[in-house]
Amino acid sequence: MRRRARSRGLRGLLWELPQTTLGAGAFALLTLAGQVTERRLARGRVFVRTQMGLGVSLGHFVFHTDVDSPFVPVGRENVDHEYGHAVQSRRLGPLYLPLVGLPSVLRVGYAIGHRAVTGERWAGYYRGWPEAQADKLGGVDAKLRPRP
Repeated sequence: MRRRARSRGLRGLLWELPQTTLGAGAFALLTLAGQVTERRLARGRVFVRTQMGLGVSLGHFVFHTDVDSPFVPVGRENVDHEYGHAVQSRRLGPLYLPLVGLPSVLRVGYAIGHRAVTGERWAGYYRGWPEAQADKLGGVDAKLRPRP
């Protein structure tokens, strides 16, 4: 039984290796920069709270914050939202970065542009792929999210 669990863990690590490698690098940099306020192991992931407003899930590393953003509403629900992305990573493996990571980065870029043009946050950030699915998979309570 123990051997099977170890084998599953190794397979999972290899399955998510590209994003986990990026996550380990980000964790090291954030730690060196003094931006990590908390880290804990839970649900098979390393949850890392940052004080700089960073929310991203990279393989076995879930970076979250409750520091609101001028571009995208972020609050206490962010940890669950980012865990939802971790579930996507577990399901998609090496396809996670192109299928989830790239669309997420493009949505953030659009949110920044939207703010520059309108002076307001984009209310639709969490309504499309892959953000809506991350909310669902992470069991997000949207009432905890600040209003746009």
